[in-house]
Amino acid sequence: MEFALTAASYLKPVAEGFVYINTTKVHPVWFPYPLAPTLHAARISIIYQSNIRRSSSQQSWGTYLIGYLIMCWGGGILSHFLLGLPPPMLYSFHPAINYITVHLAVTLLFKILPDLLYPPILDTVLWPLDALLRTNAVTSTLGLLYAPSVHPEYQNSALTHMIVGGIVSAGGGVAVGTLGAFSTSWSFTTPPILRAGAGWAGTLDVWGGALVALIYSSTTNHPAFASLKTYTTLLLSSPFLSATRKPHADADFPPLSTLEAKSLAYVVLAALFAARVAQTHWLDSTPAPKAANTVNKKPKKKTQ
Repeated sequence: MEFALTAASYLKPVAEGFVYINTTKVHPVWFPYPLAPTLHAARISIIYQSNIRRSSSQQSWGTYLIGYLIMCWGGGILSHFLLGLPPPMLYSFHPAINYITVHLAVTLLFKILPDLLYPPILDTVLWPLDALLRTNAVTSTLGLLYAPSVHPEYQNSALTHMIVGGIVSAGGGVAVGTLGAFSTSWSFTTPPILRAGAGWAGTLDVWGGALVALIYSSTTNHPAFASLKTYTTLLLSSPFLSATRKPHADADFPPLSTLEAKSLAYVVLAALFAARVAQTHWLDSTPAPKAANTVNKKPKKKTQ
């Protein structure tokens, strides 16, 4: 907790960013939706269109819109069902209006300027936004654990916190990958995170979301992580580590506020996202497969 407090004290701009995207509307009259879901809608539209272009598939408008909405809402719907709560997407028209409008606008943009849809550059520029939106979604959903209708077993389970974090973070991407939603004809297939060669980068959305939940809930002193705090205090007070730190018990430090905990989780996730972008787009030195040798050789003369 001492380290978390020190780190959080330098993250005020990140905390202000969370407040801004959650309280500022795109337009108070013409498009009265907060920036957070609107930016999320635009970013998922970019990723979805990039995958469609890479697969070179021709989709109907219905398939194109439904696949996109699954990618946007898959994690939210699954996490709400897990907690026994009604997903807002199933009882309100506003999420559909917001997301579909943004998706159509971004689609039009890339129809007019197709060269803008270049994933290496877009991913490199937008990874801080990706981490901000993902952290915001995970921590906001964790707040639903305090709803009166949620079972106490879920509220007081560290495992549930981390499962919710993984589902919110990766549920949509895993859903469209399992359905084959980027192809012309959908069909069930192996989830992307379970395919051979996924590696740490291919599964980062899942375990990164769980890590955000761990950092957020433990640093805000949620009772579900009381055991973790106890063991961490014992470790930090051990003779080997206590010589390198101030002689304060971890219990002497107050928990982080929700904004401070969000900011700390964001920094960790952003570093992981930056590493994934670097490996995926700039450090992957896998050589291209060699072309088959097509040099025509003279056939040997048959001996009589």
